[in-house]
Amino acid sequence: MEEHQCNFPDVEILESDEGDILQKGDHVLGPCPTCGETPFDHLEFTEARNAELEKALVAVQPFRPMYHWAPRERQKQIIRYGLRPGMRSTTTVESYKAPYVCFADSPSWAWALSGEQRRFPKGSEWDLWMTYLSDIQEPIIHATPDRPSGLYEVRTVHRVYKSKLWFVGSRVK
Repeated sequence: MEEHQCNFPDVEILESDEGDILQKGDHVLGPCPTCGETPFDHLEFTEARNAELEKALVAVQPFRPMYHWAPRERQKQIIRYGLRPGMRSTTTVESYKAPYVCFADSPSWAWALSGEQRRFPKGSEWDLWMTYLSDIQEPIIHATPDRPSGLYEVRTVHRVYKSKLWFVGSRVK
């Protein structure tokens, strides 16, 4: 069978299909009409493939440098504690605290994912931090075909200790 992009049609629940959880008028995703794969099967396959990618990348390129930009105002905290999940996010509303720390595989891509965001004013100072992929505990790797490296970002829900971080440099937005 030819490889294709699964399309999961929206299905409205009818009165005859109602149950304890689904009510008439609710919407669910149906199986792909081309191959019959369900959204749940597709999600499980994607998660398994992503887990394989994470293991392979760490095994093949453990010393791949990973970068993180942080506002200069956080430099003392980072020097003392390292990078910690749950700190105020640089990319979204002020009240949001991401339960992870994000990294990119190049300084420019890390900048696009964080420092370039509109929330911080022009003239603000930023510091670039580097660690190795092997020093990130339980990395969650988000892949994409849109970048030459194949990586969108790497996240971890664990703290990255100061002993595993290198200060690379600074820039002004």
